[in-house]
Amino acid sequence: MRYLLPLFALSLTLSAYEFDLKPKRLNPNVVCFFGEPNAMNTTNNGNMLNTCYLDTAKSYVVIDSGSSYAYAASAYKAMQTIKPLPVTLVINTHVHDDHWLGNGFFAQMGVKVLGSDDFEHNADMHVPTRMQTHISPEAYAGTVPTLPSEMISSDENLSVGSQLIELHMMKQKAHSAKDMVVFVPKAKTLFAGDLVFNDRVPSLATGDINGWIRALDELKSYGATTIVGGHGYRTDKKAMVMLYAYLTQMRSEIRKALDEGLSIDETINKVTMSEFKSLRMYDTMHRSNVEAAYRTLEWEQK
Repeated sequence: MRYLLPLFALSLTLSAYEFDLKPKRLNPNVVCFFGEPNAMNTTNNGNMLNTCYLDTAKSYVVIDSGSSYAYAASAYKAMQTIKPLPVTLVINTHVHDDHWLGNGFFAQMGVKVLGSDDFEHNADMHVPTRMQTHISPEAYAGTVPTLPSEMISSDENLSVGSQLIELHMMKQKAHSAKDMVVFVPKAKTLFAGDLVFNDRVPSLATGDINGWIRALDELKSYGATTIVGGHGYRTDKKAMVMLYAYLTQMRSEIRKALDEGLSIDETINKVTMSEFKSLRMYDTMHRSNVEAAYRTLEWEQK
C-alpha cells in the first residue's frame, strides 16, 4: 500500500509533463538514463545529465535523482516497465542542482535520500534554482527543492539487498566542494557523478584543478570496468581518459605560462588546447576554465 498512493499521484503529474527518457542497460544490475551533454535549456528541459538505477534484487537504489520532479517521475515510470521494484534509497553525488532536484518525487514516497554534509553549507535554498531559471515552467512544475534526509561526512559502506555499496568522499575540493562517488564492487561499477565528464567540456567554476586530478587518480585505483560520469555517454573503463587529459594538459600549460610571467588574460588567450575544440560547450566553458585554473595555480608561485 505504501507505493500505491505515490503511483496514483505520479500518474496525475505525468499528465502535465513527461520526459521521453531512454533507459540503457550497462550490465545485469545497472540501468542508466543519459542526457544531452550540453547546458540546461528549454529544448532539453534539464535532460542533460546522467542518472542510474541499481537493481539490488528486492529494490532499486537511485544514483542522482535528476533535474526536476517530472524528470524523476519519468525515469521511475520507465524503470517500472523494465522491472516493477520499489526505490528504497536515493544517493546524491554532489550539491549541483541538476543532480538532485528530483529528490522531492522520492521524498513523497518516504524514500531515504542520502547525500554529503556539503548540502548543509552549499545548497542555497533561498534563491531560484538554475533549472527554474533555464528550463520551461511546464518541465519544472511540481519541483520542490528537497535536501537529502540524511547527510554524511565521511566514507560509508551500505548493504542493500544483494549489493554492497561503497560511498567514498573525495579528500579535497575537486569538481565541487565535496564530491561523493558510489562504487559497487560486485558489479565493478563506479558512479562518479561530475568527477567524470565525456563528450563536453567540464566546468571548473566551483572546483579545484589539483583536487580534481587527485580525485581521478584515486578513482583509477578502484578497478571499475563500468564508469558512469555525470555527463556524457562513455561508460567503459577508459571513461576517465578524456577528462584526465584535458585537466592535466591545462595544468601543465598554465604552469608554463605562470613561469613565463604571463598575466591571466594572456594565459587565457594562449591556452586554447585546440585538440578539445570538437567537444560540446568548448566555446562557452573553456576560457572560464582556464581562468579558474589560473587563479588556483598562481598560488603555487607565491
